[in-house]
Amino acid sequence: MARKPRVEFDGALYHVIVRGNHRRDIFRDTTDQVTYLERIEHCHERYYCRVYAYVLMSNHVHLLIETGVVGLSKIMRGIQFSYTQRYNRRHRMVGHLFRGRHKAILCDRDAYLLELVRYIHLNPARMKHPQDPWQYRWSSHRSYLGADSPVKIQTSAVLKQFASNMSAGQRGYLSFMKQGLGRGHVDRFYETVEQRFLGDDRFVDQVERKKKQKEPAKIKVKLPRLLAGVAAVYGIETGRLLGTERKRSWMGPRSLLVYAAREWCGIIDASRLRCSANTFALISADCLRHTRRNGIRIRSRNCSAG
Repeated sequence: MARKPRVEFDGALYHVIVRGNHRRDIFRDTTDQVTYLERIEHCHERYYCRVYAYVLMSNHVHLLIETGVVGLSKIMRGIQFSYTQRYNRRHRMVGHLFRGRHKAILCDRDAYLLELVRYIHLNPARMKHPQDPWQYRWSSHRSYLGADSPVKIQTSAVLKQFASNMSAGQRGYLSFMKQGLGRGHVDRFYETVEQRFLGDDRFVDQVERKKKQKEPAKIKVKLPRLLAGVAAVYGIETGRLLGTERKRSWMGPRSLLVYAAREWCGIIDASRLRCSANTFALISADCLRHTRRNGIRIRSRNCSAG
């Protein structure tokens, strides 16, 4: 049976599971685990997704991620591909590290957010040789108690469900976690509709409606007009906008120019903007950060069902 397309939209919550190829370990040592968390944080910063929970086990990973304007597929490619490159280079390996495409379950936030955070954080206690989930280093559990984490965790949405006060919320969270100790594998978190959705009929209907919503028509702008517009917004000359000056103050206008040129003018290389390929690539990578920081909501091409 053909695999159904993944449903992606702004604000979708996914329980993601990635496993090692042939159930082999995907982490050999602490350096590997740190590298994987760094890749998660890199993609979190770059693509503006929200991470609610994670746990790294020896041969698999659980993530609870809410996407923004960039779809899950691109986010996970960024994590998995870059980690595999580093792993293979470091251990002098070749070939696939992970088993096929990651599994992603689109979840009803209202019904399952708390339960999934607990389920993910208690994973170490369900091992063949259980480990203390409160002290397990490679989960985001301690972030909910105020500890530093290599990945920025969106704790407030969970803690506020226990109390408006941070300290009381943390106590409520910890009590909730302890109530889940001793439970084994929870089948209902995998009993999905069409192997994709975790939620009731109402939730599935909402998802189906989102799938049918048409994306806004693409904006099309001539490059000279775009140049003039960006220059006018920042009060600068178009010639200086395309110049070679390397100042931090130029990152804002140039980031916006490159992003808008890609989205609205169909420009995907440096030549038409008369800048170097390296500069074009660096500015392109920074453009989402700039647009979000300045409150500019430009819909990505990666926000459709697919």
